[in-house]
Amino acid sequence: MPGDPDDPSQYPFWNVRRYRPLFNVDTKDVVWRDVVWRDVVWRVGSSFLGPLKPDFMAVTLSSPDLYGPFWVATTLIFVTAVAGNYADFIAFRSQQKAAAAGGDAGSIGERQWYTDYAKMSFSALLFYGYVFGLGLALYFALRWFKSEIKLSNVWCIYGYSLTIFIPMAFVCIVPIGWVRWLVVGLATGMSGLFIVSNLKQTIYDAAPARAVMLLGIIAGLHAAVGLLLRLYFFHYRGAPEVTGSG
Repeated sequence: MPGDPDDPSQYPFWNVRRYRPLFNVDTKDVVWRDVVWRDVVWRVGSSFLGPLKPDFMAVTLSSPDLYGPFWVATTLIFVTAVAGNYADFIAFRSQQKAAAAGGDAGSIGERQWYTDYAKMSFSALLFYGYVFGLGLALYFALRWFKSEIKLSNVWCIYGYSLTIFIPMAFVCIVPIGWVRWLVVGLATGMSGLFIVSNLKQTIYDAAPARAVMLLGIIAGLHAAVGLLLRLYFFHYRGAPEVTGSG
């Protein structure tokens, strides 16, 4: 007897129709998942408010989606690559002006700035790999400890945790070193706390003896992502950054 064509579980895991319900979400659903406090509605956008919601796992446990995480990661790929290249261009122009003012415009004046397309490839590897690759690894680790968490829940948490990096990328265009460190640090800390706070109970339930170690690994890998963003995308090696307010 043939199965119900509307039942996605009848399809094998490599068939895209199996994951159709995970994308069955409209814009209203995505925006309402980013309410910071239960009784106060903040609809400024998922990229800014999502990391501040500590009960996100509880709210989305029975209805995780991949619509938001996919578009957050995809948006970050383009935004980070473009913002990183523009930050490089600003620094390059500042170096040219400084050299011209110092009477040493010969070598720098002959140089030409070019777009670093490798930033796009590395950005795709970083964000897709972090959300879906690392999320998959964490899922297998939790399943090893007999957790009942679903893969879609892990991907949902990791995807939405990155939303705050979108406005961060634009702020990091400012060619002031300490501002970039501050903004990247705040964004990394907020999104990292979002992941840890939402996965903490699940991890403690599955592996109480190793929960601190697993949470430490999660936090450490997330901090590494923030460090990569700062040192690769928003650090121009051809010219020193401004370290003060002037």
